[in-house]
Amino acid sequence: MDNPHRMLRRFLRRVLPRREHLNARWYLRPFRALLHDPALWAIHRRGVTRAFALGVFVAFLPITPLQLPLLAAVTIWWRVNLPVAVVAVFLNNPLTLVQLYYLNYRIGTWLLGREPLGFPEALSLPLMIEQLARIGAPLFLGGLVAGSIAAALAYGLLNGLWRLALRWRFRRRGRRQRERLERL
Repeated sequence: MDNPHRMLRRFLRRVLPRREHLNARWYLRPFRALLHDPALWAIHRRGVTRAFALGVFVAFLPITPLQLPLLAAVTIWWRVNLPVAVVAVFLNNPLTLVQLYYLNYRIGTWLLGREPLGFPEALSLPLMIEQLARIGAPLFLGGLVAGSIAAALAYGLLNGLWRLALRWRFRRRGRRQRERLERL
């Protein structure tokens, strides 16, 4: 039976986007010259766990069109695994977008001590602009807080699982060495 550490690496290599695939993306074009850094592609605990936490944090920010360029810039600056961060940011996708942003808004209104706005009976462009101006601060504040909490939990969980896998691997290696010595 293969060890979990090797299985995790193989799994990540199989599911994460390849360098060539990411080089072809329009949002990474400004960073193409910087994408040759090996740290952006290395699969080690520190780089992967930080990248995952960063991707989760950015997924909660209510800046949907700017999430990937922001993520690419910070990932390159921090020199963490770019494919892991890109995959993690897709926690915010068309199926979860409304729920995440509503959670952010409710957290923001609670923190600011405001009453959440109800849904308007009729929609018009001036009303929508006015509503957006009123929900902007709670939405962004809630995104920062919820993203920070989710990123800390994601980092802790993934780091803990990675450490457990390493501990299991070293114990198994020790058992094998003892068995070899006993056979001699």
